[in-house]
Amino acid sequence: MTDRLSNLAELTSIRLDSNRLINDWNLFVSNNQIDWDFRIYPKELTPYFQTLVDSIKGLMQIEPKNYIFQVFDKDLYNQKKYLDIVHKDADRESCITIPILFNKLEPIMFYDDIPDCNPQEYRKLNKPWPVKPYQIGRYSEEHPTLVNLQTLHNVRILDKTSPRVLFQLSFDLGFKEIVDRNPDLWRFI
Repeated sequence: MTDRLSNLAELTSIRLDSNRLINDWNLFVSNNQIDWDFRIYPKELTPYFQTLVDSIKGLMQIEPKNYIFQVFDKDLYNQKKYLDIVHKDADRESCITIPILFNKLEPIMFYDDIPDCNPQEYRKLNKPWPVKPYQIGRYSEEHPTLVNLQTLHNVRILDKTSPRVLFQLSFDLGFKEIVDRNPDLWRFI
């Protein structure tokens, strides 16, 4: 069972290889002519990413909605500012995140909902969310990380030019529902 502070969980049965992640990311970039955007939906995956997807699907027994490369790289697409905005994802409930390139000092932060406060209004006014985060966390670099996208969240951006490239598997199932299906797969972080 999850509690209020549980918005991140590691899939501990899978160990990530950071060198292979970077090598396969570079292979993906060099092999594809893409109109870069902050989300890239790959038609084909390179070998290591495909191995990770197959392993994750096999353990979770859940088919992802899609696969995404979230890209902020000064040489490809670099509009990191929107990550600073407190929001809930509209198109997915949760995701598995695998960091490829990122600033370790830029954590993901989770916030309580506030009655009668609309995140979109704060966004339009360019105002910060009126309460402090109740959880500040980081994606695991050792294991794929399950993220709750239906809790208000943002990323603390320190450097608008440092690369931030993540590979994500999106799900229409909520964080709690995924964890509760097989709690032994997960370690909360």
